[in-house]
Amino acid sequence: MSVLLDFYLINIILSIILINMQIIREKYIKKALEKGKTSTIVLLDGLRGAGKSQLLGEIGNRLKQQRPPVRVLILNALTGIKNDRHLLEQARGLGAGISALLIDNAEYIEDLYTALHAILKTYNTRIFLTGQRTSGLEKMIRNSSLPQSIIPVFPFSYKEFLLHQELRENHAAFLSYLSIGGLPQSLLLPVNTKESKELRKLIADSFILENIIEPYAIRNPILIRRILEKIAKTSGDQVSFRSIKESLETREQSISNQSLIDYLNFCSEAKLLYKIPIVDIKTKKIIEAGYAWYFSDLGMRNTFSAGNYYRLPFHLQKTENEKALENAVFLSLIDKGYTISKGRITKGSSFIEYITFIAEREGKKIYIQISPLSQNLQSQIQKKEALLSIKDAWPKYLVGSEEEDGLTKEGIQVISERSLLLDGGI
Repeated sequence: MSVLLDFYLINIILSIILINMQIIREKYIKKALEKGKTSTIVLLDGLRGAGKSQLLGEIGNRLKQQRPPVRVLILNALTGIKNDRHLLEQARGLGAGISALLIDNAEYIEDLYTALHAILKTYNTRIFLTGQRTSGLEKMIRNSSLPQSIIPVFPFSYKEFLLHQELRENHAAFLSYLSIGGLPQSLLLPVNTKESKELRKLIADSFILENIIEPYAIRNPILIRRILEKIAKTSGDQVSFRSIKESLETREQSISNQSLIDYLNFCSEAKLLYKIPIVDIKTKKIIEAGYAWYFSDLGMRNTFSAGNYYRLPFHLQKTENEKALENAVFLSLIDKGYTISKGRITKGSSFIEYITFIAEREGKKIYIQISPLSQNLQSQIQKKEALLSIKDAWPKYLVGSEEEDGLTKEGIQVISERSLLLDGGI
């Protein structure tokens, strides 16, 4: 009981503090307002704690400032709106004329879809939704015949991290971002004290309790944590379900294939994990032998990767630092609207090298190879040669040297780690 009280107390305290520590996330506000011009329903979709409620409030403020004026009604389903009848009663506040209905925590409203249809028949309105657990809302909207838009919302980017923390951009700030991540709650804590690390553990445990264990009635919560620890330590690698299963099983405990798949799906539905396919560069076919996994927040990944939760290893462990960097680049790319896969280069039946990311958007493709200076020279050469072996004309990027940032060598554009995360042209 005391642990649960710790979870909820920390969430309440941090939420209160966050009210007074906001930054304006213009890119999401602008996108939502643009989508609202053509879509009847707009869903802000993403990891719980990523700041969706704050965004919803700011969208409401911008709508009120528009000309002609928009009547804005902001509702929170946690304050007494339990079902469609309650929602319809509240919707009378939309009145006549142009209006916008904004609902936070919308997944808690029973028969939500029925109410939204009735509201749209009655009022000249646009509807903006958020939820703590948005997977159900996402499915409802995608299956709807109504004009719709789903906007993924991620924790703070590196640029937003710098703004929130009031830091100058430099290598030390970059390492802090790789270590802490962009989840607003985590940014309120000191960086490297025993107490802050314990609090980050509580934040991570609170998240999986409220978003995975309780909603899906998980009978073995320890197994969820072990799965996330395994995924964190192998993030970015090609990992098969079989290898995950074998690493988790003991003499005392076995896990079925279906249970493992279900648990990973639950983590994906909670927007904590992303599963990325591996594609054969030559044949363009998806390789069925495994996937690459990434976390939606670096701090969460690092907490689970640490295992004992009492250290942040990135200033000390080269491999962990490289994995955090790769995860950060992945988040930057999907936040920009790219669809991501990982490339695999083979010669005959022999594996040669991976291409870190194949990123596609609006019919265009780019190849990205991450080769940080921390890797040995032979590894850097192999990664560059892997890019050169791809003979199509799509742009190719090598992420690495700050000294060569912006240069083009042998048809490959070099971009530094920090420049890429600061929107350096990709």
